[in-house]
Amino acid sequence: MAKNVSEVKKTSSGSGKLIKKVASVLLSVLIIAFSFIYLNNVDKSARDTVSVVRIKSTDLPAYTAISENDIEKYDIIKKEFDGADGGMILFDEVSNIYGLLTAYYIRGGTFLYKNQLIEEKPQRNEWLYELPDDYEVVTIPYDYMEAGGDILLPGDTIKIRVTYELEETADEEFVYADESTFSTEGKLMKTEVIFDSIIVTDMINSKAQSIYEIYNEVTKLSEATRQEVMKSAEFIASIKPKALVLSGTPDQMDMYAKFKATVGTGNFLITILTRSNSYVILDQLPTLESEVQTWLKE
Repeated sequence: MAKNVSEVKKTSSGSGKLIKKVASVLLSVLIIAFSFIYLNNVDKSARDTVSVVRIKSTDLPAYTAISENDIEKYDIIKKEFDGADGGMILFDEVSNIYGLLTAYYIRGGTFLYKNQLIEEKPQRNEWLYELPDDYEVVTIPYDYMEAGGDILLPGDTIKIRVTYELEETADEEFVYADESTFSTEGKLMKTEVIFDSIIVTDMINSKAQSIYEIYNEVTKLSEATRQEVMKSAEFIASIKPKALVLSGTPDQMDMYAKFKATVGTGNFLITILTRSNSYVILDQLPTLESEVQTWLKE
């Protein structure tokens, strides 16, 4: 006997609801399964750790010899471990770093990296070790405001002249030997070149510190620490020179000694020559140079 239309509709409706319920249950089971797998993996990752070396709370200055009192064991998630060349140091290898020196200032509470350690303290004023055998080094006074200001830097090439009074009296009949001889206020004066071209190997600040070494040390700091240090009034004051350190031949030094004894260094005129063949320390660090110039203006 054939079913009527209402009975067919009821059967179809019941089957549809059953399918939806089954699909809903299956979806819920899948969500629970995926959630369980995800959470299990997260928990496994959290439990999968490695022990690395961390600096204790006390900051370490540059060239500090690492000892057991300076470091501690610290566990991190394995996927956070930086094992690249120069990267983090596993605590299992800690015995290999005892006695090594910090390459620069390191803040307490930070992870220790292989590239932050060196075997021996670098030579100070390394340019002295590369100085030619027949060259000599001399330090001369320098007026920061009169001779280039903050333009002059270690590595620049300069020219130094001196003007002094001759024993002869200037008069209308005197025939000048060359253009470097002239008269002023009845005195006969002459200008001579002491150093035609000489390199500023270093500069000395008011505390008798090497400005080259100050720049050299600050480049070894982390970027954040470097900016903090270089914005300080102490740093700005430390890079203002009071004297120049020059390297030259014995003949140049003899000329300098002659005029220093005769007229004194106050009559020297210092001019800066082209940098086309110079090796200026800040040329290696264009970002550092722009930062210095900005802070000096401030």
